[in-house]
Amino acid sequence: MRIRGLIFDFNGVIVDDEPLHARAVQRVLQEENVELSLPEYYDKYLPFDDFNCILNILRDRQEPCHETRIRELVARKAVHYFDEVRENIPALAGSIGFIRSLPHALPVVIASGAARREIEFLLRELDLTDRFLKIIAAGDVANSKPHPEAFLKAFEILRTHVPDLDRTEVVVFEDSYLGVQAARTAGLKCVGLSTSYSPERLSAAHLVVDSLAGWTVERLEAAIG
Repeated sequence: MRIRGLIFDFNGVIVDDEPLHARAVQRVLQEENVELSLPEYYDKYLPFDDFNCILNILRDRQEPCHETRIRELVARKAVHYFDEVRENIPALAGSIGFIRSLPHALPVVIASGAARREIEFLLRELDLTDRFLKIIAAGDVANSKPHPEAFLKAFEILRTHVPDLDRTEVVVFEDSYLGVQAARTAGLKCVGLSTSYSPERLSAAHLVVDSLAGWTVERLEAAIG
């Protein structure tokens, strides 16, 4: 295959901060006397954006889940998250090196369920802001993954730079099984990174790797093609 565009998820793909998000969600729920185990978080709620994550947790526990309460909890969760991530950014060195090695002519977009200010903060800290054409973040789409909306929007952004781009020429990098499902539904190629889930949970991806260290566009083309 020929790769002419790339789409990156963010959490678990560029930074390994899923454990930070998990602890932040746990803390804010504990403040509400709602318990959540880490295995349950990873199994059921990790792929969602913050709003839908907390909404589904509360709904599953038959807790009040009106919008005002959820948005308040999301805001408090963000405080807990930033308290931790400012201390130590858990960058995925293999992904950072891969992104920095990409040809400048290759268009790249982020499509993530993370909050925009979290993504922008970390990209600035990692000196990667200028490498991405655009960021699609939580709030930029009506439907969270596994719906393909974010990836379809990202594809259209790539097409503004490569007008004859075909979906089979775009690779998505994802760490969650719902993200892989979304990429496949969108008709895009997908590489699964087993940072958050086992390779078996990501088996619907065209390729599953534990790191992007040592990978090049040419090597990906050969492996996926």
